Amino acid sequence: MTDKKPTKPVSKTLKKSTSKKPAQKTFKMVKSSKQSENIPFLSNLLSPNIEPPDGFREISASQAIMEYAGPLMEMVPEPEDIVKANQIFQIATTIWNYTLDASVKKKDKTSKAEILALIIKELGLNQSEANDFFSMMEERKHFLFPSDIQPKGRPVIFMRKTVSHLITRFNYENLKLTPEIIYANKLDSKVLKSLEKLDQYILESARYDKYEKIFLKIQQECPDRFYVWLGNKGAEEYRDIFAYLSHAYITFVYGYPHEETVTLKSGPGKYFVEFMIDFLLLKTSIEPWEYTLAPTAIKLFYTFLHEKLYLVDYPKKMIEFIDRLEPHFIDILKEQFS
Repeated sequence: MTDKKPTKPVSKTLKKSTSKKPAQKTFKMVKSSKQSENIPFLSNLLSPNIEPPDGFREISASQAIMEYAGPLMEMVPEPEDIVKANQIFQIATTIWNYTLDASVKKKDKTSKAEILALIIKELGLNQSEANDFFSMMEERKHFLFPSDIQPKGRPVIFMRKTVSHLITRFNYENLKLTPEIIYANKLDSKVLKSLEKLDQYILESARYDKYEKIFLKIQQECPDRFYVWLGNKGAEEYRDIFAYLSHAYITFVYGYPHEETVTLKSGPGKYFVEFMIDFLLLKTSIEPWEYTLAPTAIKLFYTFLHEKLYLVDYPKKMIEFIDRLEPHFIDILKEQFS
């Protein structure tokens, strides 16, 4: 099989850390349960105190803008045209800012006339159509994100649930993976050698600027090799999203600061729970059903790392930990999307 790279983008809304300063923690607030007490660290990350109102879900500010811009992004003629997509996305952010409350001074806002001119220029609409489109987007903002229910002092936004998604646990047995071990080839070995070097930087508590170049290399090339491995294993149907989720995991492990030293060789810990219930839901933007694939994707990623001999021992403890966490993760997804 040829070494084809992932066709699904592995960047989405992820952004790399640019310093070693501790990042602001934004934990997912959902009801705790007695079951959560059976998993170390989980009960500490779940809080019964702050929840979205009924019919709303909690998302990050960047996700909110992406959701709000949905009707506009559908108007991008060629999805691969990044320049055009950014120009059209600018319309959404401009209208969003226009709808902010009266505390924002008029002189700091783009005027309605300027926004209409931008719509006419970028979308090719006439004056009447531009007015109608502006009104629709203004109403969409107030409907999806009512200002009177937004949390104060927290970097999250409550969004109205417009569609109820069926959230179920992914059936791992559907994959039908080949049992043969696929050992590392020259390309794999080259990437894994870089990964070992990145680990060494982390263990030495090096500054981010010392290992940024190699981190960015791993962030792209390791999911690419995982993607190829998935195809050889017989998981073609899901390998796009699995590769993307591995990219998100690598970004979290190496691109964000942690209280403890963390690499892909670290055992189960609170950092992994934080990735699943905090980072993944607040820092990525994928379809609701795709989140249900995360536990399986990360288990397969660890299996990949073992077969390629980055992990000498089979990661049994990590995989068992993921299996224990998965039902609670699915419950959180149901809270969010059902």
